[in-house]
Amino acid sequence: MAFHGPGRGRGRRRHSDSRDDEQKPKIKITDKRMLAWFARYLLPHWPKLLVGTVAMIISTVASMAPPYILGKGVIDKVIVGQDSSLLMQYIVIMAAAFFGENLFNAIRMAVMHILGQRFVYDLRAELYQHVQRLSLSYFETTQTGDVMSRISNDVDAVEDMVVHGTDTVFRDALQILLVIGVLFWMRPELALIALAPVPIFVTAMIIFARVIRPIFRRVRDDLGEINARLQERIGGIQVIKAFAREEHEYKHFDEASFAYYRNRVRTIWLWTTFFPAVNFVVSCGVLLVTWRGAVLAGSISDPATAGDIVVFIGYLQGFYWRFGALIQVYNLYNRALASVSRIFELMDEEPEVTDAPDAIEAGRLEGQVELRDVSFRYRTGEMVLEHVSVVAKPGETVALVGRSGAGKTSLVNLIPRFYDPVEGAVLIDDTDVRTLTQKSLRANIGMVLQETFLFIGTVKENVRYGRLEATDEEIIEACRAAHAHEFIEKLPEKYDTEIGERGVKLSGGQKQRLAIARAILADPRILILDEATSLVDTEAEQIIQKALENLMSGRTTFVIAHRLSTIRNADKIVVIDQGEVIEQADHTTLMGLNGLYARMYEQQFRYQQTGVPMEGELFGP
Repeated sequence: MAFHGPGRGRGRRRHSDSRDDEQKPKIKITDKRMLAWFARYLLPHWPKLLVGTVAMIISTVASMAPPYILGKGVIDKVIVGQDSSLLMQYIVIMAAAFFGENLFNAIRMAVMHILGQRFVYDLRAELYQHVQRLSLSYFETTQTGDVMSRISNDVDAVEDMVVHGTDTVFRDALQILLVIGVLFWMRPELALIALAPVPIFVTAMIIFARVIRPIFRRVRDDLGEINARLQERIGGIQVIKAFAREEHEYKHFDEASFAYYRNRVRTIWLWTTFFPAVNFVVSCGVLLVTWRGAVLAGSISDPATAGDIVVFIGYLQGFYWRFGALIQVYNLYNRALASVSRIFELMDEEPEVTDAPDAIEAGRLEGQVELRDVSFRYRTGEMVLEHVSVVAKPGETVALVGRSGAGKTSLVNLIPRFYDPVEGAVLIDDTDVRTLTQKSLRANIGMVLQETFLFIGTVKENVRYGRLEATDEEIIEACRAAHAHEFIEKLPEKYDTEIGERGVKLSGGQKQRLAIARAILADPRILILDEATSLVDTEAEQIIQKALENLMSGRTTFVIAHRLSTIRNADKIVVIDQGEVIEQADHTTLMGLNGLYARMYEQQFRYQQTGVPMEGELFGP
């Protein structure tokens, strides 16, 4: 279902059924900025652009020859002039022109498609790298499916513009200029008549763009919403079925799908109304040329020949066809503009946690951790932690306990710099973590979370994620230490067994042991265990506890535990309530204080013995 980030249970803001973009101002993309953006990706591949441009020029010039030869040669000289000796010469020239046009068209199309695919490759790679650099806070308030839609669907829309639009614009613009030049060279009066509808055409295009651009933006947003709903609902299909909410979810999905359908229909109606109307107007140019050409044919001073009229009509049909193609490109351009604005919104997101310009590599840390007078809050909300101070010496185990939503997970998420405190500092080996590079810092930290995430792939691939260069023998050794080797050997393909999406083919305990093996293989100096055994049964918990003991040995460990009996031997137990540390000592000392920890421990002990919780429950899951 929904993404559960840090600070479970603290009531943070989420977007489940409302669009993220409603909370953010839309980015206005100017034509100039968009063209500059295209150029940034295309200019590095200028050799391909040059080949494509040369091929486009040759094919376009070649396409101009047949209509002229047909009118001025075949009709005026062969048919009207009755000089059949020239026919074969004209046929050969026209055949050569057709061959050259198609040959260089093929080269142009191949180059432009390859260039378009390279554009998509570069853009998707940059987007993916950027998304990985964003802080966790961004993903708290953004639907995963919408991010996926921007990287997938919106990039595809831009690809259409690059492959088909850019090529068409330059090719058709060149042909239009050539046609205009030839028409004015042949018959200026007829040329002016033929081009009379062009101002109407251009004005209509400008009005059309202003109307359709915002609709295209809504279409892209609607598609992002559909993808977001699909991603979340498919991920939570088990919960949907468990509560028999299929009909309820269908209605919600249908709302998003119908919004997309409605806006798409609006674009279709606009398009099918605009294009025929403009087509009719510009076609009037052909009628005017036919009429005026027939009149001029009877002129004594400067008679128009039948060939002149054929050439004009042939060029005009191509001229207006090219204008029609430019309308199609304009459609692609406006679609791409809507997608580019969504891509820019993603690219303009800045990570909240960044490396300092002079950040240093952490190297191999000793593992002393200090949170010094730390206060913290999320993007929008009240303080989650206030003036918290905790020290863990190298190799010590520090347990964090408290009511649900007290701030335990928020505290441990400051150690690997998933977030930065608003006050105070987090120090490792007496060095502020903000002076270290994030990559080198996190290379020293391992995490085993309550909700184990495994990737699609094999057992071996998931364990190796802890250290990519690890050998098969090291992976097996890590799995032995995690008490996972035994069940892995019973799998159909052993370490090469595919575990499915999120490890769906494994039990909760098996997934947790693979997560522990992954952490053991990483060999971190600092370890964070966030309720690592709370979702497994008692039998599995006993096995996992043994695996955790192997993992924790010799490492500075922060433990968030649901069952207090599992952290009795911790070197230090830190009790957090409403974002503040109210008790801090070992188990024996805290029990003697008869404070919150003692009451929570007594409550859990009684519940385990009798199954009856104490009145006024203090400790939540």
